[in-house]
Amino acid sequence: MNKTEFNSTDLYPDIARDDPLLAKLPYKGIPLIIVSTTYHRRIICSMISSFLETFKSNNKLDKFAVIEIPGAFELPLIIKIALETYTPKQILALGCIIKGETNHDEYLSSTVINGLRNLSLEYKTPIINGVLTTNTLIQAVDRAGKKYNKGKDFAETYFSMSTIIDKLKK
Repeated sequence: MNKTEFNSTDLYPDIARDDPLLAKLPYKGIPLIIVSTTYHRRIICSMISSFLETFKSNNKLDKFAVIEIPGAFELPLIIKIALETYTPKQILALGCIIKGETNHDEYLSSTVINGLRNLSLEYKTPIINGVLTTNTLIQAVDRAGKKYNKGKDFAETYFSMSTIIDKLKK
């Protein structure tokens, strides 16, 4: 796979681990748990940072937790455990799968996304699909960074889903 350089200013800075909106264990009562991969960490942290920035700019001060896992394949298992253990109102699954020299990315993406959908239906809990699937590192940087700002999109999805669920439960 060809390595491609990118400008780090295209991405949002890493989140401060001591940010007051980040919950500490145990995560009981936390409305949102972000399960994020450490693979392509700079890409993922950019999306989390943008997500957090959007919360703050919308004066949404709900706490949320971040659980870091090695890679995208592990997302469905850890999300299932988080749903069973902490019963959050929503989950944000963050990962990044970039095309390589084989079709591995297609099998991985399909497996992970189907797993997320199945868990969402089984637990009747929205799981926001924040797994980027791109052909190149530059495409991933563009989506996770300031060009397309997917972290902001995921925060807006969280807000929308919260509103819809609240209305449906009334």
